[in-house]
Parts: sequence; C-alpha cells; structure tokens
Amino acid sequence: MFIPQSLSDRLLHLHYSSFGSYSLVKKCLDRDASLEAVYKMGKTEFLRLFPKSDKFAAEVYDNLTKVQVNYLKHEFYEKGIGYLDIYDPKYPALLKEIYDPPSILYYKGHPRILNPPLRLSVVGTRHPSQYAINEMASVLTKAIKYPLTIVSGMALGVDSMAHSLTLKENGLTIAVLAYGVDHLYPSSLKALKETLEKNQLILTEYPPYVKPNRWQFPARNRIISGLSQASFIIEAKQKSGSLITADCAIQQGRDVFALPGRISHSESAGTNYLIQQGAKPILKPEDILEEYI
Repeated sequence: MFIPQSLSDRLLHLHYSSFGSYSLVKKCLDRDASLEAVYKMGKTEFLRLFPKSDKFAAEVYDNLTKVQVNYLKHEFYEKGIGYLDIYDPKYPALLKEIYDPPSILYYKGHPRILNPPLRLSVVGTRHPSQYAINEMASVLTKAIKYPLTIVSGMALGVDSMAHSLTLKENGLTIAVLAYGVDHLYPSSLKALKETLEKNQLILTEYPPYVKPNRWQFPARNRIISGLSQASFIIEAKQKSGSLITADCAIQQGRDVFALPGRISHSESAGTNYLIQQGAKPILKPEDILEEYI
C-alpha cells in the first residue's frame, strides 16, 4: 500500500477512507501516532484491529488501497472544499480542548471566521413558538453586534433562524453539519447553505460524500458546543437534540444558557428543566454579554 508522505496527508487519507469514523481513526492513532504502521499492514492484520466490525474495516482497507490522497486534494480544490487536521495551528483551540475532538474538519467558506475568539452556540426546536422567535431576535441582535460569532447546526427552526438573524445583522456565523458538505438536509435550506458557503463558514467532521444518517446528528452536537464558550438553548422539549447539546457543553466545562418559557408549553419543558438544573436564565442581552466581558 502506498504511504502518504506527511502525517497530515496520512490522517486525511485515513479519515476520508473510513467515512470519518472517529473511533477507527483514534484506534489507529493510539497504536501509532505517526500512522505509518497502518500503511504497512496487510489486510488480515488490519482487520484484526477491529474484530467486532470486520466488514466495515475491510471496506476501509479497500478504500485505503484505492483512494489517492493527491487526487483527494485536487478534488477538494476543484469543489472549493478546505480541511483542517487537528495538528494544524489554525484548528480551533476551544474544540481541541474537548474529550473527543474531530481529527479532521472539512469546510466551505471562510476559515478566518474561526479566528474571532468569542463564540456563542445557539440551538433549539425545529418548531419554535412566536414567543421564542421574538425573544431570540431581541436577545441575539445585541450579542451579534458585540460581536459574538454565532454557531449553530443549520437545522430547521431555531438553528436556521439564528444563522439568518446573524446574516441580517452583518455578523459572523458558523454552521456545523451532521453530514458531508456535498449533501443537504433538509433540501428547503438550499439557499441558506449557499449563502453560508459563500459569505460565512460551514464545517463538518464527515468527508464530503457522507450522506445524512440519524446517528450523526447527536454526535455533531458536541462540535456545536465545543466551538463556543457557551451554548444558548432557545426552546426545547424535555427530550430533544438541543438538550444533548446542553449536556455536551456541561461535560466540556462550558456555560449553558436557556430562555425561560411558559410552564404549560411542552416546547419549553427542556429549557425550564435546564434552568432548574443550574443553567443561566437569559432575560436580556446583557445576561449573555456579561459572561464574555
């Protein structure tokens, strides 16, 4: 098997060939931090590394023998796709601090948007109430102008509204996808995705060809929270992906903010619960900004 010359190329090649599998790449790095040993293995030896997932490992090994890293880099250039590996000095420092940072980030747009140090993650329900929409705009407008870079997941509802509000206020925003940049879910967000790719930044831990899968969305949430000093939950049910983001933030030692809601409204049950558990209730823009000043 051909061995890519640099560690950066080997990491990109392995990550791309393994569908962005965090666990597989980590196991290979733990075995040999240079990743050279992986490329010197025969197929049988490689499969022995992953006894519980030999079919998947066989597919990865076949990809390693077929995919050429120089072709990958040329394809990325043609498509306007960039990437950062975890050893790159431009890799976001806050994200690097978490327990399980992605070894590769693929992106479209302007990576300079990763440079401003103050970031706020904003997530919530796909079906926000008018109250949530109004209060989110009221609170975030001043935060965006402070300026805080807004991080979200480009989902329907609160996420896409947070991106759109940031664009309206001429701020900076980062969309973290749960799939490769060649894809989109849902398709109704095509115009927003194109705008973010052109003027802002979208990034993902998944290679461009990876399609949306249900299990990838919860995994993505650790990146949303990991990029920021704090996560602001706008409106969420008791069991929702937004609360997964809040849990990730807590585990990462980051602040959690929540918008209080009506006690009779099911979409506010999650945010009210977070406040009960110690999240900071946000009643005005200054409640957020005082944590950054």
